[in-house]
Amino acid sequence: MVTRPAFTDDDRAQLVLVGSVAIAFIILSLVVVFNTVLFTNNLAARGAVEEVEDASEFQQQVDRELPELVKHVENGTDSNDKVVENVDENVTVYGDLLAESYADTSPQYVDVRFNKSSTVNGTRVVQEDGGTFVSADSDTDWHPVEDSDPRNVSDFIINVDTGPDYSSAVSYFNITLRSEGGSEQDITLEMYTTGSNELVLNQYQGNTLEKSCTESDPSGVVSVNVTNGSINGDGCTFDSMEQLTAPYSVSYDDSDKIEGNYSFIVNGTDYDGRSDYNTRNGDDPYANVILLEAGVDLDFESRSVTYESNQTVTVREGPQ
Repeated sequence: MVTRPAFTDDDRAQLVLVGSVAIAFIILSLVVVFNTVLFTNNLAARGAVEEVEDASEFQQQVDRELPELVKHVENGTDSNDKVVENVDENVTVYGDLLAESYADTSPQYVDVRFNKSSTVNGTRVVQEDGGTFVSADSDTDWHPVEDSDPRNVSDFIINVDTGPDYSSAVSYFNITLRSEGGSEQDITLEMYTTGSNELVLNQYQGNTLEKSCTESDPSGVVSVNVTNGSINGDGCTFDSMEQLTAPYSVSYDDSDKIEGNYSFIVNGTDYDGRSDYNTRNGDDPYANVILLEAGVDLDFESRSVTYESNQTVTVREGPQ
């Protein structure tokens, strides 16, 4: 019979040390595994967050770049009937180029498509030949915005050539602004130039003279903002469209007694059917179809994010 030797105090100490080391290795292994899981999960979460940010940046990029693309297409189109079609074609090309750009730098797919149904059109009326303000068929008394078809109007700017002298005329050029949506009295703006680089503007509410302004500019051109009622930006101010309830009608009287340029924007289209205006043929005044808001469908796909959106991109501020 073999007798097992009794444990000494040194033997017990060695066993305790070995056990402690083993437990330490087990704990260390668990910590490493646990930390690895945490690290992996954090990497995955961070990747998803970055891809969400990429989707947001894609949307913002389209918001930044699309307005200039649309304006470029408008300026290069010679027919109102083709404006929307040409914008559609160019947005498709833009979307293809954007998709190639994203695919070259990352495993991401993007797509931009024009959405005609959510696009908001308007019309810009322009005279830029520096002549008198008669209509396309040479009427001196006419309605740039008819009372039978009132519109919301914005960005109404008149740049008056102050060189000619109309101060001795029997009657002066005047604009009548009428609210077709409210009960306010008409506002009439009477204007004439003195031949010494001065513009005189008298503002009437009904038949009452409310404000008289005399402005000049060394350039020989005085700018009148009919929308907000100001001259040369921070010059003389007067009541105008902002004091009336939309929609409006606008009439010109004695429009052969003023010279310069003007432009304004109205909501909607169909101005190209009026004899008062030309349409993109180089003669003034003309009426061009424009986009106020461009509807687009956006797609963004990455490893962890799928984003789809239909949105309207503001091309220019204008009447809705």
